[in-house]
Amino acid sequence: MRIAQQHLAEQGQLRAIRAAIEQPCAQIVLDPAHAFGRRDAWGISVPHIDCRPRGEDHQVMKAQSEGFKQMIKAVDGEIDFVGSPLGLEEFGRGAYPDADPFSRALFRRSFHRSVLMGAAIHESGGARMGDDPKRSVLNKWNQCWDAPNLVVSDASAFCSSGVSGTTLTVMALTLRACRNLATALKGQDRPISAGDL
Repeated sequence: MRIAQQHLAEQGQLRAIRAAIEQPCAQIVLDPAHAFGRRDAWGISVPHIDCRPRGEDHQVMKAQSEGFKQMIKAVDGEIDFVGSPLGLEEFGRGAYPDADPFSRALFRRSFHRSVLMGAAIHESGGARMGDDPKRSVLNKWNQCWDAPNLVVSDASAFCSSGVSGTTLTVMALTLRACRNLATALKGQDRPISAGDL
């Protein structure tokens, strides 16, 4: 029996993951002048968050997009579209060519929102952990230098996120911080050491 072979078009998706390059100007401020004087329901100044890709981030994203195009062309593949926070580039039949015109238009119009900071990434930083109060917000036990009774045990303590999810590291740092607090509450006025864990 002969088996007829068919060449089926394979479709796939490539996604680039990158760590955002540290930007000294990225910040969260409660200054009413920066938050346009807006206040929440309790009269507290609304935080203004300034966190967006800049300079080197744009260069990395452009290099990633170009790398994808080169990889696909090297294997004689066809590209429908390449998208990043830099924009949406369509080729050939374009993005989702078999979708109805309304859905395609909606995708094109809302694409930029799907790749913004916070859309599908592991944000980290903002309350950096370190050994120098002048260059960091938290000490090695996740305590705020300026308010030692404040413990921050989420990904804001990280200097960078890398490419993996942050959940397990956040859990480990939280456990470590809690054990340190428990030790202090028991009257042992010393931070716990790695051997205590």
